[in-house]
Amino acid sequence: MSEWEATLRVAGITVRIRSRVGDPSALLPPDLAAFLHDGVPEAWVELAEDEVAQADPLRRFTPPQFRLRSLPEGLAMVKRTGGGEVLGTMRPGRGEARLGLPDLGTAWRVDQEEEGVREALQAFLRAFLQALLLETGGTMLHAAGIELKGWGLAFTGHTRSGKTTLARRFPRHRVLGDDLVAVSPSGEGFLLYGTPWPGREGGPVSYGGVPLRAVFVLRPGEEKGVAACAPAEAVSLLAAEAPRLEMPDEESKLLEVFSSLCAAVPICRLSAGLQDDVMEYVEEFI
Repeated sequence: MSEWEATLRVAGITVRIRSRVGDPSALLPPDLAAFLHDGVPEAWVELAEDEVAQADPLRRFTPPQFRLRSLPEGLAMVKRTGGGEVLGTMRPGRGEARLGLPDLGTAWRVDQEEEGVREALQAFLRAFLQALLLETGGTMLHAAGIELKGWGLAFTGHTRSGKTTLARRFPRHRVLGDDLVAVSPSGEGFLLYGTPWPGREGGPVSYGGVPLRAVFVLRPGEEKGVAACAPAEAVSLLAAEAPRLEMPDEESKLLEVFSSLCAAVPICRLSAGLQDDVMEYVEEFI
């Protein structure tokens, strides 16, 4: 099996992925080129040969539903069904992660095998990134991220709240992501980053790293306009939009992140119709 490696910078964290099972490019997000980096890595992911995965990748990785479980030496990604078998391990404090995969140079027997491995690999990378962010006081958010006049604006909300629709109203080069972004502390404020993962409809993604100016919680169906949230309400609304890994101390870490975020930038409810000019509300508020 050939070896492959690439270094990425995502949400301010430089991660080197080293594969000992062949080229995983076809299984990674399609717009990963925007995140390639030649810097010194702070964290490492090893993709290693796994005999069980090689023998039957379909049984190993489907259904594609995973969670993290605490181990004495770190965290394990396990399947939610089938006895919770360990697929990979990570130690965020040491910046190390390892995922077992089949030989990627072998032809897939059915399409579902490739899809199962793709889902597992990307879920593992997202989980590792989130664990690293939580270590440094940041987190990922289910949100659209926009860069406007040098500022970052995040628009978060539940599924079908309009994140992708809103992102489409901006020029593509202004969109950091339409579904999953990251925030990380910097100085007295926070920076807003895109991540390699677009929404289901495959919207644009880009690196970002711009000062976060405000977070707007999309609330379709409420009275049109923008309303600032009280701190307790803001923390509650933001907590509902963070990925959950079921890792130890996750809720307390998220509470700390969102409390710091609410102290640094305004958190507002935003309600607008599909045909409304959202920027009128946003610019008036800013």
